[in-house]
Amino acid sequence: MGRSRPRSRNAFTLIELLVVIAIIAILIGLLLPAVQKVREAASRLKCQNNLKQLGLAMHSHHDVYDSLPTSDGFTLGWGVWPRVLPFIEQDNLYKQIGALCPAGQFKCNVSCSAFALIRQARIATFMCPSEPHSAMSTDRTLPTPSSCPQISGDSGAPDGNDIGAGIGYLGWHTNYLMSYGSGGNNISNPTFDPYGGEGGAGTYGTWGCIGLTQPDTACPTPVVGYGGGANHQGLCDYQGTTGPLKFSAITDGLSNTIAIGETLWVTSSNSLIWNTSTGSCNGTSLPINYKTAQCTGHTGLVYDHCGMTPGTGAGGCGTSSCSFLARGFSSMHTGGANFALADGSVRYISQNINQRTYNALGSRAGGEVIGDF
Repeated sequence: MGRSRPRSRNAFTLIELLVVIAIIAILIGLLLPAVQKVREAASRLKCQNNLKQLGLAMHSHHDVYDSLPTSDGFTLGWGVWPRVLPFIEQDNLYKQIGALCPAGQFKCNVSCSAFALIRQARIATFMCPSEPHSAMSTDRTLPTPSSCPQISGDSGAPDGNDIGAGIGYLGWHTNYLMSYGSGGNNISNPTFDPYGGEGGAGTYGTWGCIGLTQPDTACPTPVVGYGGGANHQGLCDYQGTTGPLKFSAITDGLSNTIAIGETLWVTSSNSLIWNTSTGSCNGTSLPINYKTAQCTGHTGLVYDHCGMTPGTGAGGCGTSSCSFLARGFSSMHTGGANFALADGSVRYISQNINQRTYNALGSRAGGEVIGDF
């Protein structure tokens, strides 16, 4: 009788298969963080490039018009970014604004229904790739009352649904805002004011004045919240009361003054639509990423208050919508945010920066001596 041949193996055993799967899982676990880091590095680089383009656009605007782009405030409601469209390869969109308004460029209310296609234009230069919010949003702070007297038959009626107010205007947000500087934040509740209730005037110099505990005639306080009004310390007044600024007004030096910073949707107020005045300016009077961690996973400061209590009562966050907490700069980049300085350079600034130094960077003419940052 012949000897039988051993049976050949045509497949893995279950144990071998489980070992292979485990090895693959370990490799994936090791590679994912590296892939995520590479992806975030690419997003951060793209974000910095966007800021560089906006910084150059700001300089081009100054070259052509002999001033920085300005905001209309609450009268007509146009912000700074529509004014730089020709300098970021969006000249056709810029011309549409003028073509839609019989009175001329920026002479009609931004709330006119005819401009829905303008505010609903998604412009990549205004969007940071690290921003998780990826849908159009509603802005409630267009001209009051919302109307459109300059275009016959155009009511300027709201087309969105703003939570809290029940009205609003639908459009794309911007992650980049010019800086109103180091004006006080007007948060009276010490629980939510990062400066313990003083608005930062004394300890951190948010008025842009050397050694002053209160503003004086040489460095007066901004007249309204969020650092706006006639005495704002930065490059942008969202109320439109100061008129255009020139580079010559930045006596602290262009390389020592923040011009533009980035802001996350979730830590913003409902005033971030790219073409509006209130979607134009934030400031340094709140620390970088002040509420980013707390707001992550929430709908937003205005919408669900990031877990805080709205209102001015005990434990309240300052206003009925907590919007005073929304006027700082923030990002999803680990540990800080990107900024364009007035000289056009772009810097990543750590959220651990000395707050007095940060506020000094916010003021254009505070006279501070700024070291490394």
